[in-house]
Amino acid sequence: MIHLGKTDCGPEEVGYNPEALESLDKHFQALIDKGMINAAGYLLSKDGKVFAHRSMGKQSVYEDKGEFLPDSIRPIASISKVFTTTGLLQLMEQGKFFLHQSVSDFIKEFDTDMHRYITIFQLLTHTSGLKADPGNFFEPYPEDWGSSRWTKKNWIKKTLAGPLQFKPGTVWNYCSKGFNILAELIARLSGMDYDKYIEEHIFKPLGMNSSFFFVPDKFKDKVSMVSPWNKEKLKHTRDKIPSPSLLGGGDILSTLSDLWKFGQMMLNGGTFNGNRILGRKTIEAATKPQEKEIKAYNWQPHIFDDSFKWTCGLGWELNKHKFLSDGTYDHEGAEGAGLFIDPKENFIFAGFYPDPDWHGEAWVSPLAIAWSGIG
Repeated sequence: MIHLGKTDCGPEEVGYNPEALESLDKHFQALIDKGMINAAGYLLSKDGKVFAHRSMGKQSVYEDKGEFLPDSIRPIASISKVFTTTGLLQLMEQGKFFLHQSVSDFIKEFDTDMHRYITIFQLLTHTSGLKADPGNFFEPYPEDWGSSRWTKKNWIKKTLAGPLQFKPGTVWNYCSKGFNILAELIARLSGMDYDKYIEEHIFKPLGMNSSFFFVPDKFKDKVSMVSPWNKEKLKHTRDKIPSPSLLGGGDILSTLSDLWKFGQMMLNGGTFNGNRILGRKTIEAATKPQEKEIKAYNWQPHIFDDSFKWTCGLGWELNKHKFLSDGTYDHEGAEGAGLFIDPKENFIFAGFYPDPDWHGEAWVSPLAIAWSGIG
């Protein structure tokens, strides 16, 4: 059964082929029927108007929580990084730091011969040389995250433990822990805890009323769960984590509609419903190639094969798929979440396709179907 969420218009009104929506629905339903994903939901907009907002499948794999609805809440995992990026860039606009400034100017644990020259820019572009996330090299026995051993006093040193994997500035090396450091910079530069800052300066002005770091009890039945990690997140409370900054790499829960509000703010040049979040030029800088065709070894079957290159902006990933418009930027999140923004077509795709595993049919193929409908 397909559930319909709130829209502003029909697809024809923005020149979109409605047959593409039928194809998208059939594609996602087939993946659900095969057991490849548990559910699916997507929101599409063009020219600032939402013309498709749909969902299907079951809310949870653990118990009968009913249907996966257009306003169901999902962990957006690493899409959280572009919220961290946005918060930090707000502070840059206030003159609190400059992009190529050394992190050691603000965090004393970086003031070592190994870490002193790591810059804020390098953390934002995953080029700091800090350890990549466990499993990013397809290593057969990845390290655990080690977060159970972190405390308020030691988590930064734990983040920096061991040697650098690459010389800073030379390799794109996906590092969620680096975004925890950026979250700590937000806290120190703003004088507010990271989560409170994001809530006050991004969620509230955008009207993202169903987005949380810690889900209130009254919303918990709306959270879609497909893994033990999801169940654990529902138990999280602020007093049980060593530092709110540890939320900076991937701990927001949100809805398709709220993600769209954030994406539309980006397309609007930094404003939404009369509230300015970022300056237009700052958004242009964040979404243009800051590192172009840089060496990258993560998520590749042949470790250290120099043939793979990556292009990224500040916190955002760029030109990921050849069939999307040049200049399309995005971020994705573990267990099936994606926010893709196409400035040339003034088009946004927000999608959830919950499952613990990555499936190209769920993560990539729907994008090709969605873009095929643009007139």
